[in-house]
Amino acid sequence: MSEQYSWLEHTLTDNLLMQVRMNSRRTTFLENTYAVSEIIGEVLMTAIAVLAFSIVAVFILSYASPQEKVHADIQGWVDVDSDTIYLRHTGGETIDVSGIRIVLDINGTRRDLTSSELVQIKGNTAWNLGETIGINTSELWSDSIDQNDYVGMVMITTDSNFVLKSGTLLGDASNVISSTNGSTPTPTLTAPVLSGQNPPTPYESTTSQSVTFSATSSQSSINEFLLNGQHLAWSNGTSPSYTNTSASEGTYMVTLIAKNTTNSLLTDSLAWTWTVTAETPTPVSGVNMNLQKSYKGGYIADGDYIKFRTGRSGSSITIDGVTTGIRNNKNVMLVMNGQQTSGESDIGRSGSSRRITTYDFNVEFYMNDVLINTGDITSIYISKADNLESTLSYYLPSDLSTTYLSENGGSNVIIDWSPVNGSQIQLYNITPSSGVNFRMEFDSAHTYIAGFDGDYTIN
Repeated sequence: MSEQYSWLEHTLTDNLLMQVRMNSRRTTFLENTYAVSEIIGEVLMTAIAVLAFSIVAVFILSYASPQEKVHADIQGWVDVDSDTIYLRHTGGETIDVSGIRIVLDINGTRRDLTSSELVQIKGNTAWNLGETIGINTSELWSDSIDQNDYVGMVMITTDSNFVLKSGTLLGDASNVISSTNGSTPTPTLTAPVLSGQNPPTPYESTTSQSVTFSATSSQSSINEFLLNGQHLAWSNGTSPSYTNTSASEGTYMVTLIAKNTTNSLLTDSLAWTWTVTAETPTPVSGVNMNLQKSYKGGYIADGDYIKFRTGRSGSSITIDGVTTGIRNNKNVMLVMNGQQTSGESDIGRSGSSRRITTYDFNVEFYMNDVLINTGDITSIYISKADNLESTLSYYLPSDLSTTYLSENGGSNVIIDWSPVNGSQIQLYNITPSSGVNFRMEFDSAHTYIAGFDGDYTIN
């Protein structure tokens, strides 16, 4: 009995201990489960907070902040010989040319360069250190720049109107660009009015004369003188003038343009037709002269003539095979038909009168003021030419070769054979000298004229 009780007691005790151990394991498991839940909760709360903060940060920081300003050094100068304004990137960041514009002040005239125009001039949008942009004002706006002119510049960003560079590139400021955003108020402006043109037009002068072109402007204006359409000089103010002291031969168009100092489209202009001729020395009279030059010939001008009155019958002139007989007491005039670059003439003595045996030129033949024939004289015989009158002028261009010019039958040598001479010689009113035979012949290779009176100049 006691053994059975003991076995039962042991069995109950073992069962109770086993149950206690099981309950103890369940408690540990439940306690561990509770700890994991708290950790996971904290992790989830932290994740939610971080996510919420990130959303708020993205929302707030997504708004654009003020754009950072470009920091760069720009050096500018003007080349007046080529009318070009140069801008060089000398330090700092690369500049995006598509994001800037330039405003220039050229003698009070505002000139704007847009971003697209700058990109076209530069060739690309990146303006890097050391690169130079050249702005040719004469090509872009027909603005010439002189050493005494004023050139100012403002370089501005297009997005924020931030001034990258401003200042004077040439001269003293005459008009300052007062706004960098193009909103300068525009007052009521008028075009200048030019008056008092001096000298009158057309005007002629010689190469040795000093000529001053002037006028009066109704307002202080930007005044430009042009010569045949090309810039000549500036003369700003109310009394524009230009003086020339060394013009060469030719015919010129001098134009004066007066521009409003604020709006260059408001203008007035006037012009002169100016002809400049070579200074002609005063002719010197000579008698019984002789001119010879080897290797160079001259010409007799169109319209020059000789005329005379026949003293007896038996004279005739043949032109291009057609012969005309000339009786006594007929007034004959032979007019050069075009410029004669070659020819020959013999006018000998016949007592106190003259005998013409050669006159090989292309002429207009008049008798008693009636045109008889025109063409080359192939034969001429005037047995007695009275009252001979001549306007023949011979022009011998400059050529450095042997030359001989004398008067008084060679007793006064004006130019001797040696040394060689390159002077330009002009003879006027060539008339046979009294008491000697007259002889003329010339072509492109030589000149020979002897036995004549006349006036001459040597240049």
